[in-house]
Amino acid sequence: MAEALATVYRPRKFEDVCSQQSIVKILQRQIDSGEFKNAYLFAGASGCGKTTCARIFANEINRGVGSPIEIDGASNNGVENVKTIIRAAQERSIDSKYKIYIIDECHALTSQAWQAFLKCIEEPPTYTIFIFCTTDPQKIPETIKNRVQRYTFNRIPTNIIKDRLAYICRQEGFTNYEEAVDYISKISDGGMRAAISFLDKSAGFSTDLNINNVLSALGNYSYETFFNLINYMIDGVEAPVLKLISDFYDEGNDLKLFVDQFLSFVMDVNKYSLFKTCDVTKIPSSMEDKLIGSTNFDNAPKYYSYVADKLLQLKNMLKNDNSPRVTIEIMLLQITRCA
Repeated sequence: MAEALATVYRPRKFEDVCSQQSIVKILQRQIDSGEFKNAYLFAGASGCGKTTCARIFANEINRGVGSPIEIDGASNNGVENVKTIIRAAQERSIDSKYKIYIIDECHALTSQAWQAFLKCIEEPPTYTIFIFCTTDPQKIPETIKNRVQRYTFNRIPTNIIKDRLAYICRQEGFTNYEEAVDYISKISDGGMRAAISFLDKSAGFSTDLNINNVLSALGNYSYETFFNLINYMIDGVEAPVLKLISDFYDEGNDLKLFVDQFLSFVMDVNKYSLFKTCDVTKIPSSMEDKLIGSTNFDNAPKYYSYVADKLLQLKNMLKNDNSPRVTIEIMLLQITRCA
């Protein structure tokens, strides 16, 4: 069975880490000096390199000997779990100089569990290092944050994600990937792991990564559909709007997901109407002619702001609506009649 691309292309050395250079530089200095803290807190959004850097750091501390002990804080969040960890931490590592624990999703630990950890951090066992990783540092007690060395990992810039995805595509022999990597890098919200997972899923559908194949693989509706719908609404023609929703419904599509994605599309068109560049949107640059056609009228930003506001209202209305079709049709007709 083939390994996931996110595993294959996960950095194994600090020089392979994308972004986070300032943090990497500090950790590398500690490795060079041989002076380490007994506890660290790595905080940041999902997929920005926290656990990867923790693994590399642990490996470098022990010069490649042994492996860190990785624990999922979400499933080992109770005080008894932590007491078991602390008892084991008192014992020296057999095969490496330091016994290193990586506690992932540590924000899920209970207050009693953190209280148990507090004494261990204040009076650490010899040659034991804890690296706590979290996506939600606000949930970490201040008493803990004040006693660990804290690092905040930033979201990875879109251009860096795009370059990494293009490299993977070349290595894997994928074709027609230029628009795909541009699109995926924009929708991954600064997370490299999510971006590579999206790429992997798309390649599972077809190694020809043209944008339509990618949209199909990720379960996203085509931009052609959205452009047609918004142009019908701008022109004030109701029948095609209702026909499109009817076709979607008959094909078994998720209409709530459709509203979510259409709202995102409208927000992107609104950004284009303001800045006149695809760079600020998730929409591929090959569709700029359609963007120009959909925004080439007076008060376009005001109109799209109005549509986005209505779609946001619709999204909230649908939260507890088990039969969304009629609600969606009424709102889209209302928008169409106000064009």
